[in-house]
Amino acid sequence: MVNWVRASIGLVVFSFINLLLFIVFSGPFELILGNLGREAVNMNISSSVSPIYDNLRTVFGLVFVLSAVGAIVWFILGTHQDEFEQM
Repeated sequence: MVNWVRASIGLVVFSFINLLLFIVFSGPFELILGNLGREAVNMNISSSVSPIYDNLRTVFGLVFVLSAVGAIVWFILGTHQDEFEQM
């Protein structure tokens, strides 16, 4: 099979799994951070932990975005793998 076809199939499968994992894990992640945030309000420490929770949400989203970027880079490198071997 042609190399770019294999890379395309791999990109689609990986992107689908990545999106599915983000959808599945975002609900429990927000539930946990929401519960911790409510407890922080009850203990009057929400002002000191709120930036940490915001950073955790950002890191959680970036993990999935950067893995998608990594899949695209892998696709580009994988489709051009045989170019230099043919010269």
